[in-house]
Amino acid sequence: MTTLTTTTTPLDPTPVVVIVPCGGRKASTDTPVPAGELYTGSYHRAARRAADVLAGEGGRVLILSALHGLVELDQLLAPYELRAGQAGTVTGETLREQAAALGITGANVTVLGGRAYVDLARKVWPALTAPLAGTRGIGEQMARLAAIYKPAPARQAPAAPIDREALWQSCREHAEARHAERLAKEARRRAAYVTADTLRITGRRASVRFTFPTGSGTAKAAARLRAARRFAAANGVTVTQLDTVTLQAHGTPEWVARFASALPRLVELVEGYTALVVRHYGRWERHSSAARHLDGVSEVERRAHLRAFRARAFDVIVATLLRPDTEPAPQLDGDAPLWEQADAIAAQYAEYGWFDVTGKADAEEVARLLGAAIVQTAAPAVPAAPTGRRLLTPRPARRTAVLRGARSGLRTTARPEPGAAPEFDQLDLFAVA
Repeated sequence: MTTLTTTTTPLDPTPVVVIVPCGGRKASTDTPVPAGELYTGSYHRAARRAADVLAGEGGRVLILSALHGLVELDQLLAPYELRAGQAGTVTGETLREQAAALGITGANVTVLGGRAYVDLARKVWPALTAPLAGTRGIGEQMARLAAIYKPAPARQAPAAPIDREALWQSCREHAEARHAERLAKEARRRAAYVTADTLRITGRRASVRFTFPTGSGTAKAAARLRAARRFAAANGVTVTQLDTVTLQAHGTPEWVARFASALPRLVELVEGYTALVVRHYGRWERHSSAARHLDGVSEVERRAHLRAFRARAFDVIVATLLRPDTEPAPQLDGDAPLWEQADAIAAQYAEYGWFDVTGKADAEEVARLLGAAIVQTAAPAVPAAPTGRRLLTPRPARRTAVLRGARSGLRTTARPEPGAAPEFDQLDLFAVA
C-alpha cells in the first residue's frame, strides 16, 4: 500500500499598504530628488510619521501624487505644482494600472489624507480605510494623525500614599544643600576682596593673617587693606602690615575670630556701596546738567575722573561708617562737577545705609574658626605696635532712625538735633527722570 504525502503552502497574508498624500510645500531644488524627501510641509510629515506606525515592519508606505499617481519613497521626482482635484490630476485608470504593476490591487489599504485623495484612491480600493474621514479641517486632521504616532500614555497606577516624614526629610536636606551652596558662593565672592588663613592661638592671645588679592588691581587691594586697618581698631584688635597685600591681626582669641569673620563682610558691603555711588556718577554723566562740565573733556580724562572718583568714594564710605554722629557730613555743590564731590556723594550713601561695623561677625563661623584654630605653646614674637590714631568705636545704635521716612526719594528737610543722624536733601539733584 502506497501512502501519498501532500505538501500545502500557506497563503501569503494580505499586504498592508498605507498611502499618504503629496504636499504643496516642496524642497527648494531644480533637480529630481527622492519622493520621500521632496515634500517638506508639516501636514505631509505628520502623515508620514503616522503611516510608519500603521505600516509596521511588514507594511508598505506609498505617496499618492496628484501628478504622478502612486509613487515609491525612493522614486526620483522633480518639484511640481498640482493638487488632487485640479485639472491634470492622475486618473483612476492610471492608478489601477500602477497598483497592478506594484502587486497591491488586493492589499489592505489605508489612506491618510483629505477627501480628494481618498476619493481618488477609492477608484482602485473601494473598501479602503480612511482614518481622517469626517474631520472638519486641517487642525482636526493633524490632531488625529498625532494620536496615531503619539498615542496617549498608559494610565498610571494610583500613587502610593505620601511618606510625610520622608518628604519632610528630603525638603530639609534640599534646603540645607541650597543654603550651603549660597554660603559657599558668598564666601567665594568675598574671597576676591580678602582671605584669612587659619587662626593661631597662644595662651590668651591669637593672631590671623589676611591677604588682599590684587586681581582687580593693586590700587583697590591697597584701599581694602587701609579699610581693614581702620575696621580693626573699631573691632578691638590690633594689626600689623606685613607687606603691600598682607595684614596680621592680634588680640584675644574671640575678638580675633570675630574680626576674621566680619572683615570680608565689611569689605564686601563697602564695595557694594561704592558700586552704588559709581552708578550715581554714571547717571550724572548722562544727565543734561553734566553737559557743561563734560564739554571739551576727552574720553581719557573722563575715565581718569571716574577712577579717582571711585577710589575717593571707597575711602569716604569707610570713614563715614566710623565717623562720630556729631561730625557734619560734606554737602553737595550744584555748581561743581560731580568728580570733585566724591566726599559728599559717598558720605550721603554711607549715612543712608549706615550699619554697625562691630556687628557683622557670623556666630557660627566664629565658632568654626575657634574650633579649627592652631593652638601653639611657644609664644610668638610680639608684633610691632601699629602706628596712627586709634579710631573711635562707633556706637551701635547711633543711626537707627536714619531717613526712615525718605527711603523712596532720599529727601528730608529738617535739621537733625545734636547727636542725631545727619539728614540730607541733595541726593535727588542729579536723579534722572
